[in-house]
Amino acid sequence: MKYPEYLHSAKRHNYACRLLKERLETIDDSEHNTDKYNHLVNSLYYLSGYIIECSLKFKIFECCGYDIEKDIDPLECDKYNINHRKKIRTHSFVTLQNFLSSKISDVSFESEDEKISVLLSKWTPEVRYKSQVVSSTDVVGLYLHANKFLKEM
Repeated sequence: MKYPEYLHSAKRHNYACRLLKERLETIDDSEHNTDKYNHLVNSLYYLSGYIIECSLKFKIFECCGYDIEKDIDPLECDKYNINHRKKIRTHSFVTLQNFLSSKISDVSFESEDEKISVLLSKWTPEVRYKSQVVSSTDVVGLYLHANKFLKEM
């Protein structure tokens, strides 16, 4: 895999999120709080997080000057001072952001909106396995935030 594939993945997740958001907007209020509705909201939450994660990883490689033609490989990463195991093979936004911030300071996934910040802090890949009830309005806000962040890439 070459690092621009992270950006392509973020864009694919963004497209899926846009469709999920549009679908949520068509569901009648009487169907809110159903399993079907909550599944769509949780899927939007899960994929919005991956937009941010993939965008951060793309930007890290770009800022480190990683060769666009080289596959991502731990030994190759070492040549660019990227600890692949500790800095890339993580789903932690904070770890990724801290590494990115050590390279450039003007790109951040964070939000000043408290509700979005809470969702960001609770996001892990495991959210896809949880049947949790989260506010659809807040999750749509997270998606819009992730979409804006992706556009900065």
